[in-house]
Amino acid sequence: MEPKKNALDSLLISQETIATDTVAEALRGLVSIVKETGEVMPSAAFNKLDANRKILTYLLALRACVLLDLGHKRVTASVEEIADVVGVDGQRAREYLSRLKGKFLQKTTDGWQLPAIRIPAVCEEIMSKRSNL
Repeated sequence: MEPKKNALDSLLISQETIATDTVAEALRGLVSIVKETGEVMPSAAFNKLDANRKILTYLLALRACVLLDLGHKRVTASVEEIADVVGVDGQRAREYLSRLKGKFLQKTTDGWQLPAIRIPAVCEEIMSKRSNL
């Protein structure tokens, strides 16, 4: 029995391993994260992204804060917070979030989040337009 268990062990990954390199590559140049507070600071290149990619980038950055163990475990953001980061009103933010729901995002009682299982797809989506920036 032991060899079968070891073979299955090769399928296990930690949430931290899921995307450390991929997340860093997707976020590099778009945001910075303040080490002391975990605050996500958008860059000039972030402002060139379309609204959907801004939302995905911001929520991915919140995930990165948790992966970096910066003191908070918040991976969700409210509509108002997202609207502020993207630079649109709340109604417009709800429309964008609704379009991203299912494919990339999940709505929870605490707000909107990027489920861990969607991290690779979101990284790919963000990087698909990087050459245009």
